[in-house]
Amino acid sequence: MKRRYAFTLADDTKCLSILENIHHRAFTLAEVLVTLGIIGIVAALTMPAIIANHQKKETAAKLKKVYSVLQQATTFAIQEYGEVSEWDYSDPYEFGQKYFKPYLKVIVDSQKERYSYTDLTGQSHAYSTWPTLILADGTFIFIYFSESYHVNFHIGVDINGKQKPNKLGRDLFVFTYYNNALRTFSQYEAGTTIRKRQDVVS
Repeated sequence: MKRRYAFTLADDTKCLSILENIHHRAFTLAEVLVTLGIIGIVAALTMPAIIANHQKKETAAKLKKVYSVLQQATTFAIQEYGEVSEWDYSDPYEFGQKYFKPYLKVIVDSQKERYSYTDLTGQSHAYSTWPTLILADGTFIFIYFSESYHVNFHIGVDINGKQKPNKLGRDLFVFTYYNNALRTFSQYEAGTTIRKRQDVVS
């Protein structure tokens, strides 16, 4: 016989059985804590690699962008002033003002910007001063001459300005104009190495 709420005794027994099954299948607090602990360990092991990979991709994207901007500026300067070998190299600050600043989105330019960095050997260089163009996105463009490398000029690029780590190969990179093209310094070194080998062979 059904009760007031239209449930039979058999229905009540079935509900109790379902509740008991749910109770038996539920996780204990210890099991939950162990699971969370495992998840935490896995996250601790994998997150640094994920973050590092993301930072590498972000750095590569920024470097590619600034290279494109510098390449475009160089092309415009060549169209107006002739080949790079014919440019005026009497003063690095005036050089940047004439051949690069007009073609870049510069918000600040400094004749002697104080900047410290770490090179590839881990040696720190405190407070070097170079003519600097600071772009709207925070990129620092350093221009300096270097006759010892048999090129006209180098362009140092810090993709995040004075923010750390200020380390060569991490956020600081060097470009140079070599064989009629703007190249990374590693490309320049590779090219000179090949040239020296060819000279030896010939």
